[in-house]
Amino acid sequence: MASKLKSNEEKWWAGLNQPKAEAPDITIVGLPYDGAVCYRKGAAKGPDAIRKISSEIPPVLETGEVLKGLVVRDDGNLPFGKNFVAAFPKLEKAVDARAARSFVLTLGGDHSVVIPVHQAFSKRATEKIGLIFVDAHTDLSDVFDGSSYSHACPLRRTMETERFDPKQTVLVGTRCFEMAGLEFIQKNEMKMYPAYEVAERGMKAIADEIVKQFSDLQNVYLSIDIDALDPAFAPGTGIPDAGGLSTRDVITLIRRLHPLPIVGADLVEVAPPLDPSEITPFAALRIITEIFGLVQRRKGRRQRFTLI
Repeated sequence: MASKLKSNEEKWWAGLNQPKAEAPDITIVGLPYDGAVCYRKGAAKGPDAIRKISSEIPPVLETGEVLKGLVVRDDGNLPFGKNFVAAFPKLEKAVDARAARSFVLTLGGDHSVVIPVHQAFSKRATEKIGLIFVDAHTDLSDVFDGSSYSHACPLRRTMETERFDPKQTVLVGTRCFEMAGLEFIQKNEMKMYPAYEVAERGMKAIADEIVKQFSDLQNVYLSIDIDALDPAFAPGTGIPDAGGLSTRDVITLIRRLHPLPIVGADLVEVAPPLDPSEITPFAALRIITEIFGLVQRRKGRRQRFTLI
């Protein structure tokens, strides 16, 4: 992480960042790795690009909800050395230590970075974890381009963990399919809300169905690939795919998940070099602030101005 960026860290995240907080509400970690992509790189620059612009927004949501009082601790980027897969055990331990004290938000990096993160959550859970997987792709390939750890494989690896379960997983915004992914979804009876269904039915109805499905669970995890958004809203990603969700769709989804016990989230595949206009990191930042609001509502500390 550049020293110039770090020197401004107390202004990150709308001024909510407290780097030395002992009891944070949210801990943020970055995994700036994009060595598992199959097309365009750039996602390794995602975490720091989002941090850089995060000081440019106020701690207030569009609903008038004030985030002041929410304690955010950004622990920077986790080290992983030259061999990312070999670092999985160390990364799992690092994520687990943070999940023991707070909600954990992981910033990628390509989508493969969530493999050790999800493994950490699975190992610490005592019951099944519901998973809301927002992505243009199914990411269910067993092997892609000769690798089991490609960014086309993370959901498949997550489904192999003990506490994540296909029947307690929903895919949202999907629109680009591999045959292997479709076969896995059908065989395991996974619930999917493709992008076209979101367009036809509206995200509000779909979000409410997800809340109902997961209402009996003690732990729910939210995983967001920025390529779930239509390229009009997020052009800076490795594999943009037309016909996607709007930023508003994702905001609506997050906002309506507040009844669920969301314990962690990740946001991946933001590739700033592919978007000189910075539309994509700003979209990611907006999504992150909505996640902040979600955590604050779960904490019961809701301060809100009435908007006319």
